[in-house]
Order: sequence, then C-alpha cells, then structure tokens
Amino acid sequence: MSVLALAIVNNHNTPVLIRTRNEDSVDILFKLHSSLDVVEEKQNTREPFLGILSQSDSYKIYGLCSATNSKILLMVNNTSIRDNEARAILKTIHNIYVDVTTSNPFYVHGQPIHSQHLIRKIDEIFG
Repeated sequence: MSVLALAIVNNHNTPVLIRTRNEDSVDILFKLHSSLDVVEEKQNTREPFLGILSQSDSYKIYGLCSATNSKILLMVNNTSIRDNEARAILKTIHNIYVDVTTSNPFYVHGQPIHSQHLIRKIDEIFG
C-alpha cells in the first residue's frame, strides 16, 4: 500500500496534523484542501466513512468525518488500496486520534497535535 498523505482537520477546516510521504507537499496539500468541499456535501450521511472524495489517474483521497465534525483525509496511490482497506485505516487513525485528544487534559480541541504516539501509528501506515 502506498499512502501519500494523511491530514486531520478540525471542525473549522484548520489542519491539526498533516503527514506527507514526499517533499512536494504543496501540491498534495492543495489537493487535500480542495477535497474538503466534497466532505461538506457527503457529511449528511450517518456513516462516518465518506468514501472517495477526489481521484485522478495517480491518486485517490478518502475521507472520514467524526461526530465532532473533525475530518481525516487519506491520500493513496490510485491502484494500491480498496475501499474497505481505506475504511479500516481511517477508523484506526480516528480511534487513536480520539484516544490521544481525550487522554491529554491539556489538549485544547482544534489545536495542532504533537503526540508522538499518533505520529508513530501514522508512520506505520506509511510503511
């Protein structure tokens, strides 16, 4: 599996955590940010997993929107992952994100996350 980027965005669409695989992160960040418009359209469903938000010949962006309106965006190579695998990855990251933010009494909701535990888990997904 080839994960290109992962972003956690708060309820005000401000990035809380961004991890990218390569150095050309400006283009990736633009693509991730543009997929937030699709999140607004799809988030009326009861299912937190939103499916594919954006895709091209070289990538797919999957999304998950939590009950607190936090969003997790996963960018992968176009041929490297199926929907059920993306769903499992996003749910895993969401569970770790909830654990990290709720177990830290000093964390202010919506602020950048500097948790080494969350970053290690994300780096494991990057492979």
